[in-house]
Amino acid sequence: MNSYFLHNGIESSGPFTLEELKSKNIKPNTPVWCQGMPDWKTAAEVEELKSLLVPIPPPIKTVVTPVVTSPAPVTATTPVENIETHAVSSPKKKKRIFGLKRSVFYFICFFGILIIASFFLSVYQQNRREKLELLNKQTEKNNIQFRLQQKEIEEQKIQLAIQEKIEADRILKEKKENIQNKIFNNKELLIVANTNFEEAKKQLAEASNFQFLRSAAEREEEINEANKQIAHWKNEMEKIEDENHRLSLELERLH
Repeated sequence: MNSYFLHNGIESSGPFTLEELKSKNIKPNTPVWCQGMPDWKTAAEVEELKSLLVPIPPPIKTVVTPVVTSPAPVTATTPVENIETHAVSSPKKKKRIFGLKRSVFYFICFFGILIIASFFLSVYQQNRREKLELLNKQTEKNNIQFRLQQKEIEEQKIQLAIQEKIEADRILKEKKENIQNKIFNNKELLIVANTNFEEAKKQLAEASNFQFLRSAAEREEEINEANKQIAHWKNEMEKIEDENHRLSLELERLH
């Protein structure tokens, strides 16, 4: 959809979309321009804007009725001499202006006014054309600057997206490394816990079998202590294995 600039004879405004132009009350002779036009056109010349034009009624023509003056009627009492005198003296000598007939003088004046008006109209159109060309150049310059700004904004968005992706990759990599390090440390802890578990089992076996140089109470206390150590290290191994399992699943999701 095209966007149009409007001109009020002094300055331009816009661009406006078709929806925005509906509230501008543009007229058939309103100058409009959009990208792709070689020059300004009136709104009536643009097919896309004809549905938005506000119709202007024609001016009311005033009919002037000429007043016809009838010659005075000749009455019966009018002397014959007056009638003859009136008939003879009615023709008037046509007046001249600067030695020219009135019709010729008026024709020359009209023709001169027409030439002067044509000259001023030509000067006005030339000035208006120059202003429109200057305005077109300024508008094109503004459009170029706008496109450059849009391009710069798009490039900044791309660079920002690249930086965000790099940062996200860095965070992901760091998270993976932390999980892998945690799994590795847990494996070492699991080895230690398993070693202590086996050691506690040996202590239990020794406490159960060895019966000399100690009382039954001491033997029972050693057995209980060995069982506590076995339960403790077994619990530790289970917790470490559960945590490693959870970390492995999280690591798979990150891949």
